[in-house]
Amino acid sequence: MGVEKVVASSSELFVGNFRDLEAIARLLQKSFDGAKLYGYKLQNDRAVFGELSSVSELPLKVADVQKPGSYRLVSGIRFRHGSGSPKVYLLPPEHAFIVVSQNYDIAELYNGVKEGAILFGIKPCDRKAIEILDRIIYGKNPVYTKRRDAVKAIVVEECLEPAETCFCSAVNAGPTISTGFDVAYARLHEDLYLFKFGSSLGEKILSRVGVKKAEESHVKEYLELVNKATSTMNTRVPSTKNVQDNLKARVNDKKFWEEVSSKCVGCGNCNYVCPTCFCIEIEDRIEDGYSKRVGMWTGCRTYTYGLVAGGHFRRDLYTRFRHFVLHKFTFYPMQVGDVGCVGCGRCSVWCPLGIDLKETLNRLTEVKVQ
Repeated sequence: MGVEKVVASSSELFVGNFRDLEAIARLLQKSFDGAKLYGYKLQNDRAVFGELSSVSELPLKVADVQKPGSYRLVSGIRFRHGSGSPKVYLLPPEHAFIVVSQNYDIAELYNGVKEGAILFGIKPCDRKAIEILDRIIYGKNPVYTKRRDAVKAIVVEECLEPAETCFCSAVNAGPTISTGFDVAYARLHEDLYLFKFGSSLGEKILSRVGVKKAEESHVKEYLELVNKATSTMNTRVPSTKNVQDNLKARVNDKKFWEEVSSKCVGCGNCNYVCPTCFCIEIEDRIEDGYSKRVGMWTGCRTYTYGLVAGGHFRRDLYTRFRHFVLHKFTFYPMQVGDVGCVGCGRCSVWCPLGIDLKETLNRLTEVKVQ
């Protein structure tokens, strides 16, 4: 599933420039028979996650300004992420489990990929999200499993300046990364990159690229930026334990949930952009002479999610809003031993009403649990 043996110590830091980044991509593709690159790129003046023709397509000359209900691109070098995430590749919004011909021959099975994939420039929160999805649906959803197995290497770009909506450090999902990657880099300046390896493959690649050992001044600047980002984000939301204790105490506080969900319209945007939401619904179709069983993203905040043959098990919107929060901070820990929120802030940014998850968590913990 990508990322070979994790190196015991990846504390060595190196510096280089964009040419080294290009060299890393070429060497990785050569190592895996021309595996395709997937990452963030600009398309029609917006940031999307998809196949890259080269690393020059990465958003290298833009920054994003993210606020609840607002996203825009500006000139800069501190790009965090867009609405998409590696989930777009690993579990596409619409994917075929099986395609059968009129002769009942299987034309396609599990909507997989024919070549290897290299996830390039994904963020630490993205990588943590993949880890969570691996624990929940790897080996259970055949489409995800096949595409996950196609991932041969992972290159992470660390975040040195969080957006207004970010709180990854508070849920142990960033802004740096220590395991589960091959090569990681951080942009100190426009064309000054700091590199580190996280696997034997990554160590080999960096040695072949010929990056130089980072000087003390580089390391100092890097650590100062990381510490500033971490301390900023840690003050934005309560501790995970505080959130979980209050969820348990206020799970039946109808008035509270109605208040915090009062602006929600149940559109499901938060589910679709969340890198750890994995719910799908199945639809059987007949198209172009083929029978197809298709999986499509769905979300717990949409009305139809709770609509079943026997009735509706979450008719009131506040109960669907509550379930989203409970799932991330209560049910995921029960399933995989970790919270299902990676603090990326996408659910707040791409909410058309600007509902801020940080505000919900802070309001949840205003009243001390007895």
